[in-house]
Amino acid sequence: MTHANNKVSRRHFLERGATAVGGVAAVGGWPLRGFAAGKPSPNNQLRIGVIGLNGRGKAHLESFSKVDGAQVVALSDCDLDILGKAADSFEREHERKVETFQDYRRLLERDDIDAISIATPNHWHALMAIDAIQAGKHVYVEKPVCHTLWEGRQLVKAARKQDRLVAAGFQNRSDVGLDAAFAWLREGHLGEMKMARGLCYRNRASIGRRDTALTPPASVDYDLCLGPAADLPMFRPQFHYDWHWIWNTGNGDMGNQGPHEMDVLRWALGDPGHPQSVMSFGGRFGWNDASETPNTQFASFDFGTGVPVVFEVRDMRLTPTSKERASFKGRSGGVILTYEGGEFRGGRGGGSIYVDGVETKKFKGDKGVTHFANFCEAVRNNDLSSLRSPVESAYYSSSLSHLANLSLATGGAVSAASLSENLASDALATEAAGRMSEHLQAWDVDLEKTPWTLGSSLDFDPEAERFVGGDQRQVANKFLHREDRPKWTVPEIA
Repeated sequence: MTHANNKVSRRHFLERGATAVGGVAAVGGWPLRGFAAGKPSPNNQLRIGVIGLNGRGKAHLESFSKVDGAQVVALSDCDLDILGKAADSFEREHERKVETFQDYRRLLERDDIDAISIATPNHWHALMAIDAIQAGKHVYVEKPVCHTLWEGRQLVKAARKQDRLVAAGFQNRSDVGLDAAFAWLREGHLGEMKMARGLCYRNRASIGRRDTALTPPASVDYDLCLGPAADLPMFRPQFHYDWHWIWNTGNGDMGNQGPHEMDVLRWALGDPGHPQSVMSFGGRFGWNDASETPNTQFASFDFGTGVPVVFEVRDMRLTPTSKERASFKGRSGGVILTYEGGEFRGGRGGGSIYVDGVETKKFKGDKGVTHFANFCEAVRNNDLSSLRSPVESAYYSSSLSHLANLSLATGGAVSAASLSENLASDALATEAAGRMSEHLQAWDVDLEKTPWTLGSSLDFDPEAERFVGGDQRQVANKFLHREDRPKWTVPEIA
């Protein structure tokens, strides 16, 4: 059975299993089928459709177009203006046309597409990827691979059940400098790891606030744009991109840039699954705007290994008038890994070894430029084991941001004195709170008028994927799976 000439609805995507032609190779823990189940690829080309073209999707389009043996053949975006501009730009650069679809489901009906690349807002990642899998496609999806833990687990199940290869846009996994550094560290040159810190410091600005609800652009199919998200009024002035800072569609920088750095942390830690507990504190300071997510946040995770793991987010430049971003030990992003005999400080592009504060060794990286090619090669070779960022690993990295945000969401406002008192037994959290407080003072933030939010301390069962300890565990568990709009429900995969 093939998908040839079969115009199927989204409901049928959810109900049917994917079929494929060719052999099945047992690799990476479950069987993996080859190219999409349809017409043979001309010249054995891997044919790709790109969905979501306004931000990261532009990089997807450019990167896949440079991979030998791969060809972008279709584009999709719910905004016709963005879709048209992307198609025109592609035609000018590559001197050929690509088919365009406002509704991604029509793109999935094409039998001759082998793989789908997804660069939509976060709330669409899991459902769109599952739809693509159930239409017989392999998938490359941006981080975070899910908007909630429950839907992320359904994505992992769908990939296994339908024998599809699913990769995530964690391109740091392809950075040769990080690969070499972690191999060197695993050899024991600095002894045992004592702590791990991730950083996400950005120079963002207030997004502003409207007095009346924003009307979506006429070029946008807004029902399709919302998908599983709730239909809520928007008071942000800019329709595109600033969805990141609204919980309905985004996850803040903890779930935007943060997953990149937390994925590097997990890599350095040996790729553990979920942590056993989480705690977070932070808030949104200095900007009285329409955003809902924190611009200053700290989170700590306990993986049961004895190695403290902490993460920091700061979106505010050093001062209101400065163009300089905050930094810690010379890093504004990436990781700082402390060992018995020194530190590794690095991220995308590599890093360096420091002993007694002095740089002693460098690992030059390439920013993961071969990441898209790795996905294409893995699909062409039916080799899941060669994939550098497989979906289950990506799910665990993405989940860290969600766990941190759930801690904060189930917490409450506290004074600066109360925060200090509550953190007194945690030296790492206390030290970070001190640095963050100094940063807020430079912004003249009045912590009496805009207090800290102290998140709940929550114990998590990594196997059951449920909170099992903490006063707010029942509330937190309700947020693990949100109620989607009926027309766009993420399916439960058996």
